[in-house]
Amino acid sequence: MCLKEGRLTPVEEVHHILPISQGGDHRESNLMSLCQSCHTKIHLEMGDRQIRG
Repeated sequence: MCLKEGRLTPVEEVHHILPISQGGDHRESNLMSLCQSCHTKIHLEMGDRQIRG
């Protein structure tokens, strides 16, 4: 996601595109390398995580 926005950021998280809980698996085609910020953003948009404060 960072690269699409012109930023080169180290990978910190591996994201399952289709979550395991929804039938996804651990195949490379279902995984996405993300920085922590983008990974958190995706899960907040999905509504399966909340911001801890």
